Amino acid sequence: MERAESIPNLTPVGREAEVDLVPGTEIMTEIGGARFYHNEDNPDSVVLIPQPTDDPHDPLNWSMFWKTLVIVNQGIFVIASVIPALSIAPLTPVFMQQWEKSLTDVALLTGVTVLLLGYCNFFIIPSCEIFGRRITLLVCALLNFGACIWQATATSYGSFLAARILAGTGASANESVMNVVVTDIFFLHERGKYVGSYFWCYFMGLFLGPIISGAVQEKVSWRIFFWACTGAQGLNIIGLLFFFPETRRLRNQDPIPAVQGSEQGSNDNAKLEMSSGHVEFVSSTHIQPPQPGILGSGKPSRAQFGIFQAIDRTAWRSVVRHFFTPAHIFFFPIIFWASVSMGSAANALLAVNLLQSPGLAAPPYKFTPAQVGYANFALVGGGVLGLAVAGPWSDYVSQKATARNKGIREPEMRLWSLTPFIAAAIVGLVAFGVGLQDKWPWPAVIIIGFGFVGVQVVAIPTISITYAIDCYRPISGEIMAIATVCKNTFGVSQPNFPSPIPFWH
Repeated sequence: MERAESIPNLTPVGREAEVDLVPGTEIMTEIGGARFYHNEDNPDSVVLIPQPTDDPHDPLNWSMFWKTLVIVNQGIFVIASVIPALSIAPLTPVFMQQWEKSLTDVALLTGVTVLLLGYCNFFIIPSCEIFGRRITLLVCALLNFGACIWQATATSYGSFLAARILAGTGASANESVMNVVVTDIFFLHERGKYVGSYFWCYFMGLFLGPIISGAVQEKVSWRIFFWACTGAQGLNIIGLLFFFPETRRLRNQDPIPAVQGSEQGSNDNAKLEMSSGHVEFVSSTHIQPPQPGILGSGKPSRAQFGIFQAIDRTAWRSVVRHFFTPAHIFFFPIIFWASVSMGSAANALLAVNLLQSPGLAAPPYKFTPAQVGYANFALVGGGVLGLAVAGPWSDYVSQKATARNKGIREPEMRLWSLTPFIAAAIVGLVAFGVGLQDKWPWPAVIIIGFGFVGVQVVAIPTISITYAIDCYRPISGEIMAIATVCKNTFGVSQPNFPSPIPFWH
């Protein structure tokens, strides 16, 4: 357990905050006479962490209109890049016949993409920190655009495989950048909901993509599917150009809490942000008084819409550390647990995807390929429910626990909200696995099995990753990078295990 260093002559704020400063501990109430920005300017509401500046162009001060535009564009990027990258499973027989390749060769088309989706984030995250989120995402969107054109026009297996490599490289940004942006523009008590929106967009693309690709191939041609994806990518690039300003702040622009109060309160001013396991005290002489009406009414500056942003020199000098940080932090217990939780939840969905065709096509169900595809709408319904509940529910549970703890917020308070979703995962997997084995009626297998798996695949990653980010906010991108590597490495290896199961016996 990390603790604050002993500081002589601590103020009342310091004496109270010194206790058990584990990673992620936040003071979310006024203590020792210090005053902080509150949500909605109400002293009885939540203290805003991190504290915003008095700059109207600070992303934390942007209006909800601009924050919503940013999140919508991020969500569209995630969906538009996931669908072409991870939706070719229904096209496997077509590719085997057209290019005269084995099942293993065709499976490589997905496997190489999945690997790159994870491991390219070792480059994406340093790029975000050094050059900015905007230019990084635009470059990745252009790569996706080119990859879709290449896939639509490929005339050989080798050419299509190269296009899949490019697709995995460009789409890798959807695995991490949105969560970095959420941390940039939203306060601590809001993050659960918006991290949940990321996972919802990701898994909606994963749920709906195979349905779309299979239907398009059946009615027209798989090449039309990739041309449609090209159009979607083009529209997304336009949206990113005009509605996605830069959200990164250089290190010399980090928010400083605005604190006002009595004379005693002025002496007790502090920046109480302990997401790295320490507390930093700030003298009142360095605090700028807040300007009224800025919070929630700001907007991006013209400079934040520039293609090229100022290089973060500190991040550039630490570029080697940025490459190795994800591998290093994987062995932190909190991050290891969050990564495995996310990987386990995601690969429960993968197990359903791998087993649904042989399981539902066998007697007594005898589903056609189209009916198997439509069964995935139960996953969509579960995912929608998971999005609606998981983020707000985890924020609510954490806020209630904070209030009971006299305004001291610990990241672990969020973990209690996992309970119903762990139960949903168990029930869903049992209903799906045992139901197929023992030939339960299809409504039990699909509605309960598919539906509950859809709930947990959004909810568990949302809460576990938000917990890890609460603990180590400055490295939120690296957390997503290593969690994605863990998830995708599981995903590449998992198909080797369930495929021999003989449902047809």
